[in-house]
Amino acid sequence: MCIDKSAATTWNSLRPYISLGLLLLLPTLNDAVNMEQFLQSLDMMRNGCTPKFPKVTLETLNRIRVGDFDLEPTQDLMCYTKCVAQLAGTLTKKGEFSVPKAFAQMPIILPPELLEPGKKALTNCKDAQKAYKDTCAKVYYTSKCLADFDRAHFSFP
Repeated sequence: MCIDKSAATTWNSLRPYISLGLLLLLPTLNDAVNMEQFLQSLDMMRNGCTPKFPKVTLETLNRIRVGDFDLEPTQDLMCYTKCVAQLAGTLTKKGEFSVPKAFAQMPIILPPELLEPGKKALTNCKDAQKAYKDTCAKVYYTSKCLADFDRAHFSFP
């Protein structure tokens, strides 16, 4: 095995800075997300997905943000919800909504006051997607179920 001495030297010179950076990040990684950070993350996900679905109006997005899914969903709207789920890390490699991944992401993306209500809602809605074949519809109707189950604690990008 041949080791490039310049690469090893560079690594050795950077190691203290990398270690310091990781130490500075560790408290942040262990802290729970607060409500303000959560709402900012919703905006970031919305901003990441909205340009991909220009036919979905701001009015529609604002309605689903507060759990109002009482509308006729378009394919674009359903795929918008899938885009959000992808950004949230809750899709499988095949692009399907994963209940286990959603449970695993909850402590990372939800503030403490939404964690238990979120778990209850997801437990209630874990089978909502089974009635649909289209992956976009699976995510949309799971999201709708979550909103219908507990609109008071529901927020969507």
